[in-house]
Amino acid sequence: MRHVVFVAVLGTWVGLLACAPAWVWGQSSLREKIEKEKHTLEQLKQDIRKTRKQRDRSQKKRDAVLQSIERLDRQYHKERRDASTITRELQQIEQELEKIVTQGSALQSQMDDRKTMIETRLRRLYMDGQAGWFQPLVTSDSYAQFERRVLYLSALVTRERQVFEQEQRDLTEIERLHEQQANARQALLEKKKRIDKKLNVMKGIKTKKREVLTSLQRETRSHEHALSTLQRAEHRKESLLRELEQRSHPSGRSAPFKKGTLVWPAEGDLVGTFGRQRHPTFDTYIDRKGIEIATREGSAIHAVSDGEVVYADWLKGYGLVVILDHGRNYFTLYAHASQLSVREGDAVAKGAVLGETGSFGLTDKTILYFELRKGTRAVNPVGWFAKR
Repeated sequence: MRHVVFVAVLGTWVGLLACAPAWVWGQSSLREKIEKEKHTLEQLKQDIRKTRKQRDRSQKKRDAVLQSIERLDRQYHKERRDASTITRELQQIEQELEKIVTQGSALQSQMDDRKTMIETRLRRLYMDGQAGWFQPLVTSDSYAQFERRVLYLSALVTRERQVFEQEQRDLTEIERLHEQQANARQALLEKKKRIDKKLNVMKGIKTKKREVLTSLQRETRSHEHALSTLQRAEHRKESLLRELEQRSHPSGRSAPFKKGTLVWPAEGDLVGTFGRQRHPTFDTYIDRKGIEIATREGSAIHAVSDGEVVYADWLKGYGLVVILDHGRNYFTLYAHASQLSVREGDAVAKGAVLGETGSFGLTDKTILYFELRKGTRAVNPVGWFAKR
């Protein structure tokens, strides 16, 4: 009986649902769609937050790489400057030592001559015997002759006493020179030890920097991280050039550039040309806005034309950088220097030395990176140089 009642009730509900209006089913389907869209939207928000975090982490990582390289470059620059100071001190000590040796040799030569003279005199006195001093006196023919001989012997005694006194002074001086020479040699050894220590520290810094650059290459096979680091450095440089271009006074400087008249900024081989090409360190394609010249470390960097120094400082990714304003909206940039010889505000003539080449920034090779700008627009500089 109960089973029959249950079947009857179930049939009634099925019939009612079958007869229900379509909007009831539509409302349920719409609710499900709304919930699904909410879930999709929430998932999208989570993906956006995740992407932003990844982007921030990536940006921080790029900045950390640039900061790490600049920190190592600054440390190397300090050690190199200290080593140069010690080298100059070393040269001064060597010059002082050479001077001491020359003085000692001259003094020793005088002492040798005096020794020969004294030996000759002593031998003469020995041959004359004990009466040698008095013989001229007792053989005098007159008092006047006796008096003259007394004066002569007195002068001779005074002279010989002076000779012996000078000999004592020279002996004291030669001892002082020997002591001074020993001290100079000791100082020389200590300076050389300091130089060796500095060179080892510099070598270690170079190794650390090479490891940073190598890890940057190795972290991403697709070179995306290396490329983004280069782009980060490029963005900083472009921002600086835009700022300098806005501050420039176009009418206040020299005559405009002429093609074929600029001097080359450094001696060396052209190893990086203008335009799109493969980066030599990171093995990825970049759009280079300047050229690279391979040089020996410490080679002179020259101003390509008259101008004013509007920037002379560190720039992340480029090491020590000089930027010249040549007037009429022309600028030149010189990067990867090991040291600078100019300061902001200096007026420089064509060919003037701006600094020395090095390997600071995103490179482990000694190169000079050079750009020519017309405002903020990069110009291929090769056709502007005079033939060499």
